[in-house]
Amino acid sequence: MGRADDDDRERAGKGILHPEGMRAARELASGVVHEVNNILGVILGNIHLAEKNLSSAEAVERYIGEVRDAAEDGREIMRQLAMLAGEGSTRARLISLNDLAHQVVSGPATPINAELSIVDPTVRLDLWLAQDALSSVAGFMSTTKSVTSVKVATRILGQAAMLTVEDDGPSPTKEELATLFTPFTKLDRRPKIGLDLTKLAHLAERYGGHVSAAACEPHGLRVVLTLPIADEASPT
Repeated sequence: MGRADDDDRERAGKGILHPEGMRAARELASGVVHEVNNILGVILGNIHLAEKNLSSAEAVERYIGEVRDAAEDGREIMRQLAMLAGEGSTRARLISLNDLAHQVVSGPATPINAELSIVDPTVRLDLWLAQDALSSVAGFMSTTKSVTSVKVATRILGQAAMLTVEDDGPSPTKEELATLFTPFTKLDRRPKIGLDLTKLAHLAERYGGHVSAAACEPHGLRVVLTLPIADEASPT
């Protein structure tokens, strides 16, 4: 075992033992416990109701549907945890930011306006992870009842490529903005859909960028993903 391995272990240990690291770990554990308990409550409750209504095929089918949906929520949480733990294959390749924006726009049922940069930048990303993270944010915005418009825009700023997703719904409070990146967070005034900003932040960190969320003026939510522009001549 080399000195580099010892240094990595020491840095990792300091990270988790640091007060901020411990707080983040507790928040993550608390979020997992809360979400899993909710899912188990839905599953057990609907199984009990199904058992009490065995004579009604329609009722049983409805309860089983609730159980299936809860199980899918559980699988999504496990998938997010695996991603945060660095598991799974993520092969980066050059991606057109404009093409990625088009793919995000075509996902949600609610129409989304796209304002794409004339200069089509490329960034180095894992396509599946990027589509999943960005589609979750755009889908969250487009399914909010108080939102009437959503805009996805790309632009170039120096050597950085920026992708912005913005809506005209209620502006988050400072407290809500402070907790947006907490794993599995949900906003009470919006549908019960995970915003997945943790996933988006993980994507940005992995590929040398950053992500921010802020209230718009006069109202709304804006999420901005900033990534370095990749050299198209570089090998993938």
